[in-house]
Amino acid sequence: MIHKASSPQRSTKVNHAAWRYYRSLYAGSHKWLGLCMLASFLQAILFLPITLLIRKVVDVAIPSGQVTQLLLIGSAIIGLYLATGGITLLTRKVVLNITKEAILQFRYALLKRLYSLSRSFYSNADRGQLHTIMVQDSERLDIMSNALMAQLIPDIFISTAIAGVLIYLDWLLFLIVVVMFSAIIGVSWFLGRMVKERTRDFHRAFASFSGGVLFVLEAMDLTRIQAAEGMELSRQARKLKDLRQTSTRMAWLQRAYGSTQGTLLAITGVSILVAGGWLISSGHTTLGSLLSFYAALALLRSRLNAISAAIPRIIEGNESLNRLYRLFTHKSPRPYSGTKKTSFRGGITLESVSFSYTNEPVLRGVSLAVPPATMVALIGPNGSGKSTVVNLILGFYRPQNGRLYADEYPYDELDIAALRRQIGVVTQNPMILPGTIMDNIVYGYGEMIDSQVIQAAQLATAHEFITRLPKGYDTQVGENGILLSGGERQRIALARALLREPRLLILDEPTNHLDKESIAVLLTNLRKLEGTPSVLIISHDERIVRETELTYSLREGRIVSVDPS
Repeated sequence: MIHKASSPQRSTKVNHAAWRYYRSLYAGSHKWLGLCMLASFLQAILFLPITLLIRKVVDVAIPSGQVTQLLLIGSAIIGLYLATGGITLLTRKVVLNITKEAILQFRYALLKRLYSLSRSFYSNADRGQLHTIMVQDSERLDIMSNALMAQLIPDIFISTAIAGVLIYLDWLLFLIVVVMFSAIIGVSWFLGRMVKERTRDFHRAFASFSGGVLFVLEAMDLTRIQAAEGMELSRQARKLKDLRQTSTRMAWLQRAYGSTQGTLLAITGVSILVAGGWLISSGHTTLGSLLSFYAALALLRSRLNAISAAIPRIIEGNESLNRLYRLFTHKSPRPYSGTKKTSFRGGITLESVSFSYTNEPVLRGVSLAVPPATMVALIGPNGSGKSTVVNLILGFYRPQNGRLYADEYPYDELDIAALRRQIGVVTQNPMILPGTIMDNIVYGYGEMIDSQVIQAAQLATAHEFITRLPKGYDTQVGENGILLSGGERQRIALARALLREPRLLILDEPTNHLDKESIAVLLTNLRKLEGTPSVLIISHDERIVRETELTYSLREGRIVSVDPS
């Protein structure tokens, strides 16, 4: 469901595996949750003396005119209500802390999961929908957790205890309650299924709307260049209409669910009042007993109202939990699973490598080598497979045939993340983060001293233009580096890559934003470094070969020539 071709699932079954995972989030809190449930049960027990005191007020204190006794009983009832209120506040605070910590850990696990998914997963994923799942569904899960742990479960405990009080007070009236509540449960089950279906439709429409907004923001310039504002507004309006319809249906049905429950509970109250009046007139009970039963029933009704209000949020949260759990369990194996960490010298070898993203081959038996401390060019027209070679070197994908080596070690044996930390990459269109130039250069390194940053910027031929800016390294770059030119963005990305002192530096199409002189200065600077890194320049510009020591020509996924410079 997080892929472009997927459609929402219509199953109404509870995903037991997802709920087992959800329950595991509270593994360290069972003791505290148990104590809170026990406190809720004890809280309900306090309602028994309250109802008995109410009966004594009506049957004894008022008829006998005992004002002092009336005041004492009233004070006792108030004290008991204050005690139950205090227990409620205390248990809710404890449960709230537990659920918020569980959701914090869940969200962290989600972020960690994103980094564990393969590059091919993101190639196929609908990122707008994925963003919605991460943000909106985790928020709905948070709401569900509060409704479940702080509302539904405690109120079930309290309702059970109040039911015992009602049986003690008058078992005959309680039978009427049972009959009416059986009808309420049946209606709840029927409406609950409908709420679940409408909730799923709403979540689908909301994910589509969220993805549409994300597209509008990301494609703003393209839309204006193409003068496609009208077309795009029409397309997004269809999503808005779908969202309005599904949200209206869901909200109305949730309202109908709550209203129906409230009406049935009110009918139950009236039925008890009528039946109790008949029992009083026939001498089977007293007015005080009826009022005490009615008071306990009012307490039960308030708890059942709370349970009724919690159920739609739990249904909605269940749908979100299912989607989030599918993200956790999505099969997206890493291309490599080795664990060996080496002191990389900068040598990379592709041996008879063939690769395809779909059925059409992109690389066909490619063999090439980047020796340590050597500058190598890989040239070829657009679409020849050059960027795919970079993706394979970075271990984003695994070739269908052939092998890759870092120095003399096959990729299958290596910890690829550790290898990447020794490789610097500057892509064709480097990612520039919102913030300052300094923020961008040091991203991924933590705290760095200024002299290291300046040295990296000087090697990247960036220091000169940075120092000309009014705020220097503290200059804001804007969203996606919009306040910088293409060449300035490329130089900042170069400084970021060089700051880690890589053993291999990959420059993907540097001539798109840097002129020949800048590239020549950069390569000269690199040659002067102690422990010269290997450099692989990916380019469609054949003039780049003058700056390198070895050139591979790639055409239609094949190496057609190897030339020493």
